[in-house]
Amino acid sequence: MEMSISGSRAAAARSGAIRRSVAVLGAGIGMVVGFSAAYFSTLSIFLKPVAATFVWNRAQTSALAVLAQLGLALGAAWVGRLIERHGAHRVVPASVLAFALGLFLLPSVPGNVAVFGVATFFLGLAAVGTTPAGYLTVLPPVFDKRLGLAFGLAMLGLGLGNAVMPVLVQGWIASAGWQNAYRYLSVTVLAGGAVAAALLFGSKVLQPWRNPTQASKVDRPAMQSPAADGHDLATAVREWRFWLIALTLFAVSTAGLGGIVHLVPLLTDRGMSGEYAARMAGLVGLGVLIGRAGTGVLIDVVHARFVAAAAFLAGAAGLLLIAVAPSGSTAAVSAGALLFAFAMGAEGDFVPFFVRRYFGAKHFSQLYGVLFLIFALGGVAGPIVFGIAFDRLGGYLQAYEVAAFACAVSAIAVLALGPYAYAARD
Repeated sequence: MEMSISGSRAAAARSGAIRRSVAVLGAGIGMVVGFSAAYFSTLSIFLKPVAATFVWNRAQTSALAVLAQLGLALGAAWVGRLIERHGAHRVVPASVLAFALGLFLLPSVPGNVAVFGVATFFLGLAAVGTTPAGYLTVLPPVFDKRLGLAFGLAMLGLGLGNAVMPVLVQGWIASAGWQNAYRYLSVTVLAGGAVAAALLFGSKVLQPWRNPTQASKVDRPAMQSPAADGHDLATAVREWRFWLIALTLFAVSTAGLGGIVHLVPLLTDRGMSGEYAARMAGLVGLGVLIGRAGTGVLIDVVHARFVAAAAFLAGAAGLLLIAVAPSGSTAAVSAGALLFAFAMGAEGDFVPFFVRRYFGAKHFSQLYGVLFLIFALGGVAGPIVFGIAFDRLGGYLQAYEVAAFACAVSAIAVLALGPYAYAARD
């Protein structure tokens, strides 16, 4: 009898290990070709060709391009509720399909400012399920004690995508033009999203947690977090910690995402070739990847607010280094790009982890969606502000300096969060 019980426990442990491994792998692959990697990380590569084609200045081009980020922000406010109600297995694949179709059709949009702006807005709205706000919702039901590591490993996919996509897109633009580059990108998104969906939602092993409300009582203990309690949205927004997290998140995302989008134009303005500048954008992806993996491991053993403070200070140093680096100093620019990209990668891990540890697991999808909205709004504001700064001041120096200051202030502010409200359980 004891041997039978022991065998059942071993089988359950193996099943749980498979479930966790496939969940992380599927989420990671999805984010390699999701909105953040496939669209946002390549914006700086498309910026000049699109502006030259339609004879737009950089503020106009940045504003139109990041309207997709505004669409993403608005979508993030309700994607968590959709996932809670209908399950990620319906929401995420539909978003992948819509995002791929939007990328394919984008080059066919007329060069009218208003029309192009509407098209990019709906592109971001359609793609919200391909972001961490979609893919990371599959992890809290099957992880708790090592949730930070799970987020970090899955986010490696996003870092990998951020490193690879700019280089691929630069090659496609050079050989076939920016219009065809968007079409090739759409096919890549569709293929990668299909693999991710097959891993996450095609296996019978994973079906019990497609939608937690539909799982059987037998499956529920294995798929749910041990701490299935927590704040609802109405309760969370009355806590000062929620708004402190939101404000620091907005400040760092505005600084970092603005810096990422305008990095390639900054470098080419200084005389760097487009090919080499694209490699610097790929280096940003590498820094994001290191930030994802490193902080994912650290926040399971060191309090996340201390790790966040260190990461934001590194981001401040990187942005400042890029701003003051001499034109020919590729080493200084490379170091700066790695540092501030590390901060951006780390920020992606902090947001879902803070939601889980300060507000619980019960309404994770909805709360993460709202905070991801704040993050996405920073992605809207940052590139526009950097573009306006360039057009009015004739350069990016002041924009990068102010961005560095914002990251430094955020590093100090995040220390005030205090102890976790919902600690991890074995």
